[in-house]
Amino acid sequence: MSRSSGGRTSRRRVAAALVAVAALALLARLWNLGWRVAHQDEARVADWILHYMEVGAWQYRPIIHGPFLPHVNGVVFDLLGPSDFTMRLVVAVAGALLVVTPWLLRERLSKPAVVATSLFFAANPVLLYYSRFMRNDLLLAAFMFTAFGLFVRALDTGEARYLYAAAVPFALAFTTKENALLYPVCWLGALVLVLDGRLVLAKADDEATRWAVAKAHVRRVLRAVWRYKPHLGVALAEGAVVLVAFYAPKPDIYEAFSDPAMLPGVLREATLGSWSEFMRLWGSTGMQEHSYVAFLKHDLTVLGVGATALVVFAVLGFLHERYATEEPRPVVEVCFYWGAFSVFGYPAVADISAAWSMINAIVPLAVPAGVGVALVYERGRAAAASGNSAGARAVALALLVAAAGTGAVAAQTTYANPQGPDNVLVQYAQPAGEMQPTLQEIQDISASNDGVDVLFYGDEFHNPDDLTEEPRLNITRGGYTGWFERLPLPWYFDQYDTNASSTLHNETVLERQPPVVVALDDEDGPLEDSLTERGYTRTVHQGYQHSRPVVFYVRANATT
Repeated sequence: MSRSSGGRTSRRRVAAALVAVAALALLARLWNLGWRVAHQDEARVADWILHYMEVGAWQYRPIIHGPFLPHVNGVVFDLLGPSDFTMRLVVAVAGALLVVTPWLLRERLSKPAVVATSLFFAANPVLLYYSRFMRNDLLLAAFMFTAFGLFVRALDTGEARYLYAAAVPFALAFTTKENALLYPVCWLGALVLVLDGRLVLAKADDEATRWAVAKAHVRRVLRAVWRYKPHLGVALAEGAVVLVAFYAPKPDIYEAFSDPAMLPGVLREATLGSWSEFMRLWGSTGMQEHSYVAFLKHDLTVLGVGATALVVFAVLGFLHERYATEEPRPVVEVCFYWGAFSVFGYPAVADISAAWSMINAIVPLAVPAGVGVALVYERGRAAAASGNSAGARAVALALLVAAAGTGAVAAQTTYANPQGPDNVLVQYAQPAGEMQPTLQEIQDISASNDGVDVLFYGDEFHNPDDLTEEPRLNITRGGYTGWFERLPLPWYFDQYDTNASSTLHNETVLERQPPVVVALDDEDGPLEDSLTERGYTRTVHQGYQHSRPVVFYVRANATT
């Protein structure tokens, strides 16, 4: 067999391995995907999507980040119906597809490193957990890493089709979340550090000067830009079309096709208008008024629990690449610096402390981590080939411990305890406990009951006059009075077509005796004895991860 033929066979095996890992990753992400009760943010955005579908209109609201999920999940809900499973489906599929993207770096990484990077994408506990969560963070990181890989592929092959392909995920990343703006900044900073490293190496080389090295790198960049000059404008236009299609207000953009006079206004609203809205909220310093040290401590804890092996191997891979090789590979250094910037940068720019922020660091760090695993693996192979059985066993044990530890943490945080108060990956606004049986009971009641199905009791849940008039969710204001406090229940009640109302008065509850009464634990004192005497069953669920207990009173035989 020729060397080229052997190389093609080897690459096919790597490609097949990546597809197999991706298939397992998809299974891990889809299995029991709808079991966990919706996080407050999931329920908030998902219920707004239902409202968008109902009224047929949409406009950019930066508080829920980009328009990708509202538009794409609107289509998913229309096709498959709204549920906890379907609202997370797009993110789960994106998390599985991320697993095959290291193939784009096959010219820059060894085959074991490509496979190892893929395995980190598939099994890392943080990535796995938030691949099963309807948020934009995983989507943003996946789109940006895909764009990065395609940009690298364009440089490796000189083929413009990769540039055109990269424009799509790069633009889509900006439709997911506003911190997409930080990614090019990280890339630029990482490239500066790579250049600085080359200048340091030039000092140790008698035949090279720093000035010559700097000029050579600048010429290389200019040649690449010049080579793609005819295609850059087309790629930029391609990205602009994606952005306008997502950010343009609906249905205005559709009406502009029949009334071209509307087009300038629609384009202005999709670009300058969206930018103004973004700056009004996220450009203000008020969204970042918090302790940097406290946020950094939390993020490091997340990495310590959810990415120990990945971080250790990433540091190993980077140090070996930077100091033990004659010519470090830029892609490995860039990804390490990119990840490091994210680790220490997000505590400064994040508005809340949450494990999902570290997705932005873990995804790029997976590349040097894959290099680190490949390094250890090759040492083990060399030890086995030379008859050093003790060394080979030590390498096998180290890799086995890393894999087992990662798998155990992933199983515990994602499946065994996905919403508990002792799970560091869980953000505070996740309801704890098993609310699903109560929700199923309410769904059954809503299908058979006439009149009010659920009556909220107390100041926090109250909406004036909703006993006589159904409150309408107002997207501009974010909701109606009491709506935010009721989350995540409105998301479920709108699916079930539940007739939900509220009151401040015990007499109203006792007079109407609705099938279900919902109250906060510290407000139901006057009601508890009266309702239990009337045959209501009292069940308490945590509204947040470890606080805000919510009481559900369900009337006996309510479904009959």
